[in-house]
Amino acid sequence: MIRGQIWAYIQGSRQYRILIISNDEFNGVDGVFPWGLRISRDAPDGGLIVRLDLGDPLPGAAVDVTAVVRVDRAALRENLGFVAPSTLNAVETALRDFLNLP
Repeated sequence: MIRGQIWAYIQGSRQYRILIISNDEFNGVDGVFPWGLRISRDAPDGGLIVRLDLGDPLPGAAVDVTAVVRVDRAALRENLGFVAPSTLNAVETALRDFLNLP
């Protein structure tokens, strides 16, 4: 699991797509729950939403910066690929806004 990857993820009876946002060193530690953001195909524009571009997996879907998920590695199903660096930068900017970080 690497920062910037999108995964199919099962949580209870629901299936999601998530973007891994925690750093790779943290993600590689056994027993630690990495962090991700939920992706939705029907999220409204505005707020803390980042749309996936044509070069990303799931183009047109949206990353909801407020939908933070602690990732259970056992619930990961399929690696769908990486987002483009520009998309990850937009997510980082939205996260900084959400968390009121400089």
